[in-house]
Amino acid sequence: MSPLQAMERSYAALKAQLRDGIYRPGHRLEANRIADELGISMTPVRDALNRLVGEELVEASTGEGFHVPRLSEGDLRDLYEWNSAIAILAARSARTIPDPEAVHAAMSSDTLADATATCFQLLAGSVPNQELRIAISRAADRLHPFRLIEAQVLEPVLGELEALLEPAERRQAAIRRYHQIRMRVAPELVRLRTGK
Repeated sequence: MSPLQAMERSYAALKAQLRDGIYRPGHRLEANRIADELGISMTPVRDALNRLVGEELVEASTGEGFHVPRLSEGDLRDLYEWNSAIAILAARSARTIPDPEAVHAAMSSDTLADATATCFQLLAGSVPNQELRIAISRAADRLHPFRLIEAQVLEPVLGELEALLEPAERRQAAIRRYHQIRMRVAPELVRLRTGK
């Protein structure tokens, strides 16, 4: 396996684990242990961890190494507010409405978190601006562990996700509503995520 393949493999594995909330906030990510688990050398794992730092899925500090970010209630609210702002910007600049079959397929996802991720990907895919698509994708990755536990504190809202993909005017209001609901329950989500 080439060094690039080893880095990509470790990056993909670590990113999936972080998105799935495998590690609690504050968990130390030891490059040598991860390298052993993946059966590769430590250098590609360190490269992957540094790449994930750039995506804000991992934090690094001198003397403490790499660890899973600890988001406070305020940090989580800020992240939801940021996601709302970029999603509204995407809704305003969208060139197309997502294909109804793609929306239906998104709603058939295994989990609500996966359906939500797919809806935001469809929204991002409707805009021509690559930077906006990247920003939406990165925010979605950071929010995914919280989306996995939302059902524990939120009642399901029929049609909520579909509304995120409607024509622009209605879509913007739906995006605001979606995020405001989650900002209100940020304390419970942080408590569940941290186990405290």
